[in-house]
Amino acid sequence: MNGDGNVERGDLHERSEVHMKKTTAMPTDRCDECKQMKPAFGFVSLSSAEGGVSRSLCSECYNRDYMNRAGLPELETVDFEPEVRTDCAGKTHTFYFVVHMTTGLGIRAFELLDGHPGGYQFSILEHPDTPVREAHAKLLKKIEAGLAVRYLRSSDFPGEGASQNRLYIKGTAINGMNRRERTGPVVVIDGREYTWEEFGEFLTPFNGFNFRLECFDACDNPEIAPDPERPNLIWWLDLPEHADEDPRCH
Repeated sequence: MNGDGNVERGDLHERSEVHMKKTTAMPTDRCDECKQMKPAFGFVSLSSAEGGVSRSLCSECYNRDYMNRAGLPELETVDFEPEVRTDCAGKTHTFYFVVHMTTGLGIRAFELLDGHPGGYQFSILEHPDTPVREAHAKLLKKIEAGLAVRYLRSSDFPGEGASQNRLYIKGTAINGMNRRERTGPVVVIDGREYTWEEFGEFLTPFNGFNFRLECFDACDNPEIAPDPERPNLIWWLDLPEHADEDPRCH
């Protein structure tokens, strides 16, 4: 940010990559029930109704307890191996998985950045009777579909103009995640964190436009197209081919 309080025009993708380091291994913790070391981000703390000491359970023990109390058959809690996928820009992403039974069979996939879940994150919620491996395969398809779309792009000015490069919205729609960090609220777009002020800068090509902000549960499947079909309000104009890809036409 410069002295005037404005966001600098450098490529924010590069800046965010410097501040977020990918972690190569999932941290572990010891389960109070099975006494085994398990992936740390699958743990759930349970306390008794009498206010006794809470127990920290791994996902397998938590799911077993949940299914027993609900009178349901035991769930196969699979410790899925990390999966590596490549996004549309050719960059690889390693996803870790946590299986939790709540109002349905839930599986969460996330990257590890600075030792914590971050970057791209995907979730699904299926019927409790759904086989875990079937739900996992469905989640992998959701990940691949999400990585195949990019919502931000750089202006990519060559030569001396490179110092003025900035990010802007590639189409007319954008999907992301709202998250609260210690430094304040951030939005995650294309797997990277930005402040809301930076997000506002991405919208400058649409100055004076109306917009709608709609929130979805992490397990929902909103439309992911960056440029969904909308009525052409100036259909009588003969615009050049591919004009919709030029930010100057917005």
